[in-house]
Parts: sequence; C-alpha cells; structure tokens
Amino acid sequence: MLQSTEQEATQKGPTCGYRLVLVDRSHALPQDYAPKDLVPLPDSGVSTVGGRDLMLRREAAEHLNDLVAAAAADGEKLVVASAFRSYLDQRYTYERLKSIYGSGADAMSASPGHSQHQLGTAVDFTNSVAAYQVQPIFGQTSAAWWLQNHATQFGFVLSYPPGKDETGYEFEPWHYRYIGVENAGRLQKSGLTLQEFLLREGVLPDC
Repeated sequence: MLQSTEQEATQKGPTCGYRLVLVDRSHALPQDYAPKDLVPLPDSGVSTVGGRDLMLRREAAEHLNDLVAAAAADGEKLVVASAFRSYLDQRYTYERLKSIYGSGADAMSASPGHSQHQLGTAVDFTNSVAAYQVQPIFGQTSAAWWLQNHATQFGFVLSYPPGKDETGYEFEPWHYRYIGVENAGRLQKSGLTLQEFLLREGVLPDC
C-alpha cells in the first residue's frame, strides 16, 4: 500500500503546509526548523505535567484546549506530558534512550529531525492512572478509549496505532498529532494509517 500512495503523491505533486507534512524515519525536517507561532499550553487552558511551559502551534493549541475541555466534560482528565521539541531537544531524548536500550531505542523514539514533535503539532497525553508519565498503561485507560473515539472531531489523530509495523514504531496510545478537523475526518474515512495518508498527500514543510 505504501508504494501505491507514494506513486499517487508523485503524480499529484507536493503542496505546502505544516498540517500534512510527512515526518517519519525516511522524511526529516531541517535541523533549524521551528514553528514561529508556538504558544504555551497553560496559556490555552491545557494542563501539563508539573506545570511545565510546553508549547504547540497556536491553531493546534486552540483545538487541543477544546479537546481537553470536552474530555473533562465526559469525566476524563487529560494532561500533556510532551509537546513541541526542537531538533536539539529530540537529540537529547533519543541519545538518552539509546544509552539505556541500545538499538531498541529506535522503536521508542525518533532520531533528531525525524520527530513529529518538532512540527509543533504533536502531543503525548497522560493521566493519573499512568502516574502522569508516558507509559503503555495509558492505553488501557478510559481516557485512551475516549481519545480514540473523539480526537478526530478536534483535528487530532493517533500517529502510531497497534499492529501497524510500517510506521517503524511501537504502539503509542498517548501520541496524537493535529492535522486539522477536515483532514482528520478524511483520514478516518480512508482506513489508512497517518503515515500512509501523508504519503498520499505529498505535503512539504512550510515553504
């Protein structure tokens, strides 16, 4: 399927825009890439681990605020453990995990330049059940179920679903990326993974 979507993207020709740019093991962002419209999540009414001043692009942050509020109305408290990470931040995270897990770190963390977090549109969720950390147990919570069933309404999609080895990463029930409400709806109807969908779209970083 990936081969056909790559052909479609080539035939259609790439467009520009951060919502649908593909960032994965084979497609990297420049080292100096950083969004210019980052805003602190606490200023948008979103709780973060330890009250840290995590940031997202303004549009993504506004939709995230609506998502978190809707979850709270349904009895689910969502907290953000990670948001925008620069190239240098990602290098530190990747090298720290590699020092612990060796080559196994490649299934848990992207190398510098290959992380969706650098786009400023990806977040890692957590809650009290996961001890406000990024842990697999989060995937067994009702909060994770709520996200899987409602996140697309706010433009967020699960980046690394279970049983999809082509993403190159293990299932990450906490990792969601903002691609816009309309795009999220199209992705949901397509039956594709986010990676396959973005390959089909053929979008480049802001240009």
